[in-house]
Amino acid sequence: MPAMHTSTDHPLLLRIVDDLAGPGWSQQSIFLPPALTAELAAECRARAAVGELTPAAIGRGSQQLVQEGVRGDYTAWLEPGQCAPGDAWLALMESLRQTLNRELFLGLEELECHFALYPPGAFYQRHLDRFRDDDSRTVTVVLYLNAAWQPDEGGELRLYLPNGRAHDVMPQGGTLACFMSADFPHEVLPATRERLSLTGWFRRRAGSPL
Repeated sequence: MPAMHTSTDHPLLLRIVDDLAGPGWSQQSIFLPPALTAELAAECRARAAVGELTPAAIGRGSQQLVQEGVRGDYTAWLEPGQCAPGDAWLALMESLRQTLNRELFLGLEELECHFALYPPGAFYQRHLDRFRDDDSRTVTVVLYLNAAWQPDEGGELRLYLPNGRAHDVMPQGGTLACFMSADFPHEVLPATRERLSLTGWFRRRAGSPL
């Protein structure tokens, strides 16, 4: 999908809508052009090199804690205007937000998004993306930034499905995983090499009915 093609009627965005309206999750193996994927990966590594990525915490507000036994990634928030590839990604996500609102009436107001770097061996235990006291996170989006990922390198996103089965998403560069935040427990499995991603959540106003 070319980076500039951000029409809210793009077939790929509509395919995600259909998936979320049906099983509640979507995997698109070729969502982003290789060049933009590589630029986002380079941005993530550049931030890591100057110490801008910090150990990720669990919880929210004053209850945040860094617990390496639960998650071992390093993160940095992506904001508009920080870099050209980031702005291209956020523009595409804005088109997806508008499409989801138009087709599914989700009332999504904004996207919060961060780079995530998992060192070799790091993981994130099974969890939900919605906090107990805050229901604003509605749709999770994860874009993978890893070139030439091999199946034996691990690092899969494991989604636990309502039917009791699990689905693994290999973190190959350009792949997008998208799911309803409140409905899918998931975990990140350890990998044998550094694993990069952009992880975000479309948020609605807390307490708003779906």
